[in-house]
Amino acid sequence: MASPVGHAIVGLTAAAVVARTAGAPPSPGLWGGAIIAAGLPDLDLALGLVGLRGPHFHRNASHSILVIVAVGLVAAAVAFGLRMDVDWRVAVCWFVALLSHPLLDVCTTGPTSAAGGWGIAMFWPLSPRRWYLRRPLFDPGDALVRCRSVRCVWQCLRPELLRLGGVCGAVVLMTLLV
Repeated sequence: MASPVGHAIVGLTAAAVVARTAGAPPSPGLWGGAIIAAGLPDLDLALGLVGLRGPHFHRNASHSILVIVAVGLVAAAVAFGLRMDVDWRVAVCWFVALLSHPLLDVCTTGPTSAAGGWGIAMFWPLSPRRWYLRRPLFDPGDALVRCRSVRCVWQCLRPELLRLGGVCGAVVLMTLLV
């Protein structure tokens, strides 16, 4: 399970690659939107504050690629209908950053977390199957949630930053140089 920091790093990287490929002009709006989009699927956690809970509520609909595509199409239709001035290339970058979220969660969820029901429902509502990797990039479980000190947070984030930060940094650098 990646942290918000990991999702931001991977979302920015995905947006940078798409921005370079699509010719989107770099801007604070593109990068800020990518960070926000990469974290949106975890907003389902906030629904627990208003009483919407249950087994496997988190990482269900909000992490489904089918739901994300449907919401993206509706958002595009609304933006078009309201004649909003959003560069389609920037919108595609945001959408790819959003799609990076469930994919990163699959890559960072292993058998230990999956046994607790934390796999990713990638194709909900068509399939209840929860996806995970037998050998994830890292699988911190809920360790970050249990942290009560800055040192603990750093120890939980360090493997994620080392594994994702270097690779993502190199990819972003390549998009800038090529």
